[in-house]
Amino acid sequence: MNKATLTGLLLCTLLMTSTSGKTEQPADKQEPIVRMVPVTVTVAESRDVEVWEPSVGQLEAKVAPLIAAEVAGRLTAVNVDVGDRIEQGQVLAEIDPEAFQLAKDMAEADIERLQALIRAQRLGVQRYRALVQKKSANQSALDDVEAQFGALQAELTGARVRLQQAERDIRKTRVLSPIKGRVDDTQVSVGDYVKVASPLMRIGNLDWLKARLPYPETLLSQLHTGLPVRLSSPSAPDVSVETTISEVRPSITVGSRSVQIIVNVENPGPWEPGASVTGAVRVARHENAVMVSEVSVVRRPASTVIYVIKDGRAVQRVVSTGLRQAGQVEILEGLAAGERVVADGAGFLTDGALIEVKDE
Repeated sequence: MNKATLTGLLLCTLLMTSTSGKTEQPADKQEPIVRMVPVTVTVAESRDVEVWEPSVGQLEAKVAPLIAAEVAGRLTAVNVDVGDRIEQGQVLAEIDPEAFQLAKDMAEADIERLQALIRAQRLGVQRYRALVQKKSANQSALDDVEAQFGALQAELTGARVRLQQAERDIRKTRVLSPIKGRVDDTQVSVGDYVKVASPLMRIGNLDWLKARLPYPETLLSQLHTGLPVRLSSPSAPDVSVETTISEVRPSITVGSRSVQIIVNVENPGPWEPGASVTGAVRVARHENAVMVSEVSVVRRPASTVIYVIKDGRAVQRVVSTGLRQAGQVEILEGLAAGERVVADGAGFLTDGALIEVKDE
C-alpha cells in the first residue's frame, strides 16, 4: 500500500468518527407548558357580627309566696288543690274561729263593764272636786279617786286592743291568697291542727316569670346585667321573647362549676313555671367586621394567609383572624372589605400563581 492510499484511509476514518459523535437537534424548539390553577372567587364583606352563647335552664314564678297560718287552730276547710288557678283575695283555707270568737265576746264584755265603772268613777271624781273646793274633803282623797279613774280608762284601752286582736284573729281564720296565680303545692288537709307560721301551700304568680340559665365560669367576665337575651320554651315552641339580663349570680356552683344569670320576663301567655327554657345571651358584637369564607383562609407553617386576585394571579397576604361563625371567618388585619379573594382552591396555591376563575 502506497503512502497516498494510507493517507486517504486515515482521513476517511476520522471523518466517520466525527460524524458518529453528533446528535440531531429538533427543527423547532418546544416552549414550556404553563399550568393555571382553577379556583372560585369570593368578595370580603363588611358586616356586624354578634356572638350568642346558648344555655338551657328552667322557668320559675318570679313571685311565689309560701302561704302560712297566721293563727293557730284546726283546719275546717281546704278550698283549693295543686294546679288550681286562683284570684287575689280568694279563700284558700279556713281555720276554726270558735276560740277567737270567745275571746272577742270576752273583750266586748270587759269593755261594757269598764265603761260602766268609768261612768260611775267620773261622777265620783266630780263630787270630790266639789268637796275639795268647799274644803269638805282633802286633796289626797281626790287624788285617789282620779287615779282609780285613770286606771279604769287604761283597762278600757286594753280591752279595746284585745277586741281588735280577737277580730283580727277571726279574720285570719280565713286564709286568703295575696296574689293571682296557681297553687303549686299544698302541705295540709282538712282536720290538721296548725300553729302560727305553719306552712299551708305555695302560690305561684303566672304573670311574671324568672328564667335561670347556667353558664360556664369562663364566661363570668363577659356576663353582666343589661345584655340582650333571647328566650324560648319547648312547652310553646312558636313563642320567643327578647329581653335583657336582670341579674348575674357571681357565686360558682361547686358541682357544675357554672354561674347563673337571672332573667325576669313577663309571661307571653303559654309559658308555665317549672318548664325548661332555652336562652342565648349576646356576649359580643363586632361592628363592620371584615368576613370571608373559611375556605379562603389557609394555614401555612409560618402564618395564616389568604390569596387576593390581582392581574390574573393569586397574591398571598398574611392575615390575623378573629371570630368564626357559620362558615365565615373574621379578618382582623391584612384585608379590606370589597377585595376579591380565592375561595375553593386556595389551599393549592402559592404566591403569584396563575389562576383560572371558575363559576365567578
